Amino acid sequence: MLKTTKSITLAGNSFINDKPAVYMSANVSTKGEATSHSMSIQNKTLYDENKEECRDDIRAFDQMVYDIEDGLQAEVTSNED
Repeated sequence: MLKTTKSITLAGNSFINDKPAVYMSANVSTKGEATSHSMSIQNKTLYDENKEECRDDIRAFDQMVYDIEDGLQAEVTSNED
């Protein structure tokens, strides 16, 4: 028997002077069940020299993920009513 799941994938990069410093990705279940969320520093020197800007980008990415999760949770909840 085939079982499938549907999810939303979000990926982003924090760029400093057109160079990637941090890669972020998230995979959000459309049923509101689970989220896989990760971050990888691509250039440690660039990241260390620009932590504030990189962390601002990370926070912005995290907020995008939370917004997707919240929107999906609202849909799942309203569909259950």
